[in-house]
Amino acid sequence: MAQEPDTTKAVNLEFITDQIENIAQTTDLNLDYSDLVDEYLYYYKHPVNVNGTDNRTLVEIGLLNESQLRNLNKYIADYGKLYSVYELKAVPGFDTQTLKNILPFIAVGEQKEAGKTSFKKAVRYGRHQLILRYQQVLEQSVGYETPMDSAIYKPGSAYLGRPQKYYVRYGFNYNNKLRLGFTLDKDAGEVFLKSQLNDTLNTLVGTKVTNVFDFYSAYLYVSDIGILKEAVVGDYHIEFGQGLTLWTGLAFGKTSDGVHIKRYGKGIRPNTSANENRFFRGAAVTLGSKGFELTGFFSYNSVDANMLAPDTLTPEDAISSINETGFHRTINELLDKDALKISAYGGRLSYQHRFFQLGATAYQTELNIPLQLSDQVYKQFYFEGNKLTNYGFDMNIDLNKLALFGEFSGSSNGGLAGLAGINAYLHDRFIVTLLYHNFSRGYHNLFANPFAESSSLLNEQGIYAGFKILLFPRISLTGYIDYFKFPWLRYQVNAPSAGRDYLLQLNYNPARNIDMYFRFRQKKKSKNYSGDYDYLPLLAEVNRSEFRFFISYRPFPFLIFKNRIDYATYHKEFEEKEDGFMIYQDILYRPDRFPVELTFRYALFDTDSYDSRIYTYENDLLYSFSVPAYFDKGQRIYLMLKWRIYDRMNMWFRVARTMYTNRSTVGSGSDLIEGNHKTEVKVQLQLKL
Repeated sequence: MAQEPDTTKAVNLEFITDQIENIAQTTDLNLDYSDLVDEYLYYYKHPVNVNGTDNRTLVEIGLLNESQLRNLNKYIADYGKLYSVYELKAVPGFDTQTLKNILPFIAVGEQKEAGKTSFKKAVRYGRHQLILRYQQVLEQSVGYETPMDSAIYKPGSAYLGRPQKYYVRYGFNYNNKLRLGFTLDKDAGEVFLKSQLNDTLNTLVGTKVTNVFDFYSAYLYVSDIGILKEAVVGDYHIEFGQGLTLWTGLAFGKTSDGVHIKRYGKGIRPNTSANENRFFRGAAVTLGSKGFELTGFFSYNSVDANMLAPDTLTPEDAISSINETGFHRTINELLDKDALKISAYGGRLSYQHRFFQLGATAYQTELNIPLQLSDQVYKQFYFEGNKLTNYGFDMNIDLNKLALFGEFSGSSNGGLAGLAGINAYLHDRFIVTLLYHNFSRGYHNLFANPFAESSSLLNEQGIYAGFKILLFPRISLTGYIDYFKFPWLRYQVNAPSAGRDYLLQLNYNPARNIDMYFRFRQKKKSKNYSGDYDYLPLLAEVNRSEFRFFISYRPFPFLIFKNRIDYATYHKEFEEKEDGFMIYQDILYRPDRFPVELTFRYALFDTDSYDSRIYTYENDLLYSFSVPAYFDKGQRIYLMLKWRIYDRMNMWFRVARTMYTNRSTVGSGSDLIEGNHKTEVKVQLQLKL
């Protein structure tokens, strides 16, 4: 129930929420994951016909693997088209959990021939959606206590705007062939109306403040018009190969499924998220015929960056880093807004024929202000300057029981990177995935997102082995072993280091209305240790172990209960061991005919510190995401109501409150709240035409 669809049918999206939790653990950014769930929401309302030629879509969005798709197509060839989705039980390799995952997104029947796309049809049959959202933390933090007239004396801590957050999203979609839309966003603490600034502040940051919303994004996208495969104008993403050469958006990484790590680049996609520095802005087009596809793109975008003050050594402008928070609440944050202009242009040529696909990508990135890093030793091989060329080759080969994939990339400074993987379908009930990656310490890329342990995308080597075993029709065992090492220094690691990541999960579906799993995960990495009288760099091994039990059950068709228990241990060598636990109860009320749906959670948590924190995905409004880190000692409650006012109008109301029993303040810095609780309210209206 990650993003609740507009229906009462229960949808099992635990495999999505699990991966979003993994992304949240690797970054401090408050990300918008809309681009990752958009496809699932679309195919929920427009199910994939398993009898049709487009059933490969189920592989590309991670619901099936190549072996299951091959078995499905063979079953159809041998026995004819499916008349019921429940016939999938007879297809080899389809376990109970797979069926539960895909049922909401598939349909059976005759394949409808795609008619010609026309402007008249698009206007008549296209669908409009408008979302309006308001949210706010009710308790006032110290960042709002400084009067605007005095904010100049606290340029890095006083918030200039009000604590309300506003979000507007409009989208038009005609069968994914014609799409257009826009997103508007104003974060808490940002100025909503430029007229709210006084004359002094207008002089300082007036050019960095927009008239109403702080962030604007828009796009126009078309596809499948003759040889024109795709084209977009406005804000967009590009996803090619395995993400090593060019991948601007978010992507799922390691998962408890173990074997779903292969990327399926979708080419050009419109940007629908509110992540303010993670997209291209310009135009892109893909032409294709007889297996060949040619893509060209251009982007010119303004992003936030930390400016360096000119001095005798650097008399000209330079930046020290690119800022991805998207916040423009204080004077200092506004001065960094749109400080850097990045242009990127290039193309890709690919060819696909039955079981074989090969692609080549090359593009140039130019910064109008050079990047100049500090003299910290671990940054010795990081990118500096204002020009960078990237190129790469990727391939996919499907050999029945083996699927080979990989990508090799280089940068203009001579840095190289590569990854290669194998999906081995040893049996319908046994799958193994192997992947090796090696990113040299001199590899530079500003727009990549491959499978990796670190987000820096250089100075990393590793080998990954994942597996999935269908022990019995209702029991499966999944997991992975990931070994990685960093030959050069890293942030907070002043020596070469290595690490391991293990996961084992037992999935059990005793009945149609019950799902449960047991999970164990252990991760070991190294960090600097600074004890008394340490004159030489000393690394301490950090060991984190996680145990989890989850169960979901439906005593009635309209009522779902979910329980989860997490226990985590954190041990940094030479220091005391820490523990943490979290337990929650979810109640989801999904009536058939009553227009109000209810989602409730009560959670208890107790951890020794932030190091032993536990991340948990929470049900939220459509296109809103909450993955808080539970730490210290307390409880968290949230209640969400969805009111189906009528078929084309929905309204959500959500209130969440965290209460601590061992703290007298919440947060830190400008977000510090006096008191032991924090309350957030969200209200959203959805209109559909």
